[in-house]
Amino acid sequence: MNALIIYHTITGHTRRAAEDVAEGLAGEGAAARLLSAGEMKHWDVAGLDIVVVGSPCHAGSLAIRAGVSGPILGVLNKLTAQALAGMVGGAFSVNSAYGGRRTVPAIENCLRAAGATVPRAGVVVKAGVPFSLFTGPMASDQSRDELRQFGRALAQAAKAGHDE
Repeated sequence: MNALIIYHTITGHTRRAAEDVAEGLAGEGAAARLLSAGEMKHWDVAGLDIVVVGSPCHAGSLAIRAGVSGPILGVLNKLTAQALAGMVGGAFSVNSAYGGRRTVPAIENCLRAAGATVPRAGVVVKAGVPFSLFTGPMASDQSRDELRQFGRALAQAAKAGHDE
């Protein structure tokens, strides 16, 4: 199984969360490639079974872009209908205060609109400092374990899809 994890980060928290998801995927035999949103020029999904998108929460408690970062929105807006058909999709968000519970469903809706199956709700992790470029506190060990479990669950869903 092959997975792509697309993320955006300023302070490094979302990258670290993406690495934790990748570790969980690897635990179930999926090879994960991490790609920052800025590096992604177009969707190349050939050979992929799983697509995961991670965004820091930007003002997610407000209605502005549902808290999804601009670079991630740019990537999601490049998706076409059925571009992810037959794939498992998932989302995660890192926030320092509020709104991540709005960010994750917004990403999941985009993945579904592109044809992906989203087998479970995504993960929201607390880390950082509100409205700051300062790194601040890291995600807790419990949150990092939740991200790894999320990766494992996505890989298991992809395996189950192949067995049908």
